Amino acid sequence: MPQESSVHPTVVAVVGSPRPAGNTSWAVDVALAELERRGVHTEKLMLCDYRVHPCEGHEECASLPVCALDDDADMVLERVYRADGLVLATPVYYEDVSAQIKAFIDRNYRRYELQQRLQPKVAGLVVVAAETGIDETVATLKRFLALSWRTEMPIEVASGLASALGEAAQSAELRAAATQMAARMADILLA
Repeated sequence: MPQESSVHPTVVAVVGSPRPAGNTSWAVDVALAELERRGVHTEKLMLCDYRVHPCEGHEECASLPVCALDDDADMVLERVYRADGLVLATPVYYEDVSAQIKAFIDRNYRRYELQQRLQPKVAGLVVVAAETGIDETVATLKRFLALSWRTEMPIEVASGLASALGEAAQSAELRAAATQMAARMADILLA
């Protein structure tokens, strides 16, 4: 949703987990609850609830009036590009982002070619791993943001370990990381 006024900015969270009730989704919920508590409107987009096909690499995509793929990506991207703040969240799969978040990243290419850039004041990254790969995954998300922002913006990170379904909810460290990330984002958005 677009921001209603400068007093109530909006943060859109894009969650690249295939599990709506998984550990990554839980960590995002913690962050969004803190943002809401501080007066920031939020919207959570679970990519598994939308049809976001992988990019097919059309060389002429910027010359087309709309993306050639008939799916939900344009609707998702429209919400993201209007947001005052952005949260990108993914579990770690094979030391990097999930297929869902990778498809989302790649589908930004058309907007990149059209010189359309993200304009949030701040971004938050939520990364949950079973064992390893957090640093690599955060680096992937930061590279995407570096290519997609008009100007460099602050990036806040919340990460932690959780393997079995529901394990994140037992992690005081992950809860604290998500809450602190959201608090820092709210401070920036509401300044």
